[in-house]
Amino acid sequence: MADTISSQDLPKIKRNNVGNMKDMISNLPDGILHYILSLLSTKEAVRTSVLSPKWRYLWTQLSTFDFKIPHPLYETNHQNQNSANCLLDLVGRLLCKSNHVERLCVEILKITIDADKVSSLISSAVKHNVHDLQLSIDDRKYLDTKYVLPNCFSASKSLNKLVLQLGFLLYIPDGIRFSSLKILNLSYVRFANEKSVQQLFSGCPVLEELTLYKCIWEYINHITISISSLRTLTIHSDSSCLDYDHYDSCTVTIHAMNIVSLTCTSTPTLKFDLVNPTSIIDANIGIEFDYPQSEVYAANCVFGLLSGLSGVKSLTLTSDTFQCLYLSADTLNLLPLFHNLTNLHIIPSGDMEFTFEVLLDILHKTPKLEVLDIPMVFCAHLEDEDLTINSVPCCFETSLRSFCISNFYGYEAEVRLVKLLLENATILEEMKISFLECLSSNLEHLTNVMNQLGPSDQGNCVTMFQ
Repeated sequence: MADTISSQDLPKIKRNNVGNMKDMISNLPDGILHYILSLLSTKEAVRTSVLSPKWRYLWTQLSTFDFKIPHPLYETNHQNQNSANCLLDLVGRLLCKSNHVERLCVEILKITIDADKVSSLISSAVKHNVHDLQLSIDDRKYLDTKYVLPNCFSASKSLNKLVLQLGFLLYIPDGIRFSSLKILNLSYVRFANEKSVQQLFSGCPVLEELTLYKCIWEYINHITISISSLRTLTIHSDSSCLDYDHYDSCTVTIHAMNIVSLTCTSTPTLKFDLVNPTSIIDANIGIEFDYPQSEVYAANCVFGLLSGLSGVKSLTLTSDTFQCLYLSADTLNLLPLFHNLTNLHIIPSGDMEFTFEVLLDILHKTPKLEVLDIPMVFCAHLEDEDLTINSVPCCFETSLRSFCISNFYGYEAEVRLVKLLLENATILEEMKISFLECLSSNLEHLTNVMNQLGPSDQGNCVTMFQ
């Protein structure tokens, strides 16, 4: 009969087995080990360097790196600066030892570091043919620190994506050129002057995607974006991008000869002027105003921008944009016909005043509209309105097939509006109604609302509740 094993013997057996086990993972081919490391975060991959001599430098053969120093809990101190400088030194050594780096991301926020180290990092990344470079180095102490973007970018034949979040006062040198750059994303960049802005844009001959997120236009009166290869343009700004006294001082002229997708979300700190916008298919517009004296200016900005988008097929407007249209309701009849528009989406973005008349005015300008998506956040303003349609929009009888309503609570005006649309949109095929969570949890109120709306199958239209 075999001897039994007591519980006291188990720890000894486990230790013996572990000691005799071979390092099977380390014996795998390097290609498989690199793949395993690629599934880890950069921080986790670097930690594997302590496993054994073979693993010590294995992580340096990866092609993608994402280095990040967390926000310090308190004001920047000497220790935080040392950590940031050590990280930049590490990245510099990594680039010198490896020829495989394709994507490099470095994020150091709220820690003051030497601008020369930033330049050295950029130069090294360009020299070693990094394809995707993303630098987020920002601290409020940089606000008045002059920084000249290194001219070494002109030597790069491989860089095709550049993401910069730099808190410096940025100067762009003469003759800088990004010969292969296709994607450029700038966040919180503070340009020194108009010349620097134009130097940057003119140096991107093959750029296809441009994003300007909350860049500071304090010293800028006019920007011209004229890049023939550009397909996607996204601009987002708010009241922090210009000071209070100059909220209406900056104009962005967009030569949109080949732009397909345009997103402009802004307080009216920027006025947009579209030139030759016939190629734009998809547009997302969000204009709001922070200052009471800017209401009329905001309305004019929205009116001017929409007037240049008559050829779009898909249009998304924020509810704040509709509020601006409400302020210019007397001139809505001057808007052009959106002769190609098939999808109109209105998304909630804040408090707003809204009238059914404004919505109808827009719908009268969309003869081919197929999909209408609106939030019900405005219906509290419709209680006193006469919800009637004296002149049915053309799209109601010829093209509108899908009507989506979000944030539905079941106010009387909401129910009246839904019934009105069902009565007049004669070829409507589906209506989707998304209830607010508070309504979904109130079974009695929900049942009452659904009874008021009538059966879910009315003629050719099917109503779906979500």
